[in-house]
Amino acid sequence: MDAVVACGLQHAYFGRGGTRYLGDKADLLKVRMESFLLQERARGSLVFVAREVHQPDDPFYRMHKSHSLVGSKDIEIPEAFKPHIKMVVNTTRPSAFYMTPLDSEIHKAKPERVHVVGVETHMAVLFTAEEFRNRGYDVDVHEALTASEDDYLHALGINLLANSLSVVVL
Repeated sequence: MDAVVACGLQHAYFGRGGTRYLGDKADLLKVRMESFLLQERARGSLVFVAREVHQPDDPFYRMHKSHSLVGSKDIEIPEAFKPHIKMVVNTTRPSAFYMTPLDSEIHKAKPERVHVVGVETHMAVLFTAEEFRNRGYDVDVHEALTASEDDYLHALGINLLANSLSVVVL
């Protein structure tokens, strides 16, 4: 059995009007992601979603446009993804592990491999995959199932995953 951790599957990135909406990238990624999650669930994989939820005064994001604020539409998960999800973990940092129960849930599940997908490649995907590698897991990142607002940062994230963290980039 494998586990999937999908980062940022929320209105902020995927919904028109979201504060970090990725436009055409989001529309394409949404179609691919739905198909992938359906396939993985059919294989018996457990699907976790790491959702960003921030306070308006979160100092970590003071250099960026406020996004994914508590109680806002930005934190809503698109309906298309909901049927595939075992658990949603709310995080305030790029890593899906930060102040969440993900570590204990993954430890209980004992997956053979972990697949990390979602947005933003250079932040949430990168730091979540790094945390899995630190814990000794084999990690796959599916490049076609990742995106960043900035294409350069996306490519940088993929490069770091493959060449610095020994993550398998598919």
